Amino acid sequence: MRGEIKLVPRTVVVVSLLAGALCLAAEFSADFAEVKGPRTSSGKLYMKGTKVRREVTQGNTGIMISRPDKDVIWNLNPAGKTYLEMTGIGNMPTSDADIAAALKDLGERKLVGEESINGYLCDKYAFTYHDKSMGTQYQWISKKLKVMIKMDSEGSPFKMSTEFKNIKEESVPDSLFELPAGYTKISIPGLKK
Repeated sequence: MRGEIKLVPRTVVVVSLLAGALCLAAEFSADFAEVKGPRTSSGKLYMKGTKVRREVTQGNTGIMISRPDKDVIWNLNPAGKTYLEMTGIGNMPTSDADIAAALKDLGERKLVGEESINGYLCDKYAFTYHDKSMGTQYQWISKKLKVMIKMDSEGSPFKMSTEFKNIKEESVPDSLFELPAGYTKISIPGLKK
């Protein structure tokens, strides 16, 4: 339903946080397209260091701001001027080796080649989950930006893919990663705060 805050599935949070952890020095904006089963969404993405802002403009509209430096994720509902706060996201891996170690409990990650995606030379990885019902996820990590700019899942219960397009390496204002004025905090019983 439009205008409501939607909880972000755990796998999306994990992927978003890992993408943020990978881009230690990257600063850019991009358009993104995402497929999760029968749902599609698109919007704008901003990254600055480990800070990530996703503005979904098609699908379930909303804004997610990930701030590992403050140990918080904010999910904003612009229509209702409300936000949901999730904490406890600290201890983020800060290097590709740390990320590989963090993912080891979930599956095995293997370099399978190189490929250019949207003008960026990428290392292509296959991540095979220990739980075979989850299938295999392919990740394209930009050598220059040190961030995952494309991901496709195969063999999982539903298709998932994400891709960054129209990437612009440019200065991103710090204000995009702060809570906007005039928003009211809401809570959902049982959600970690």
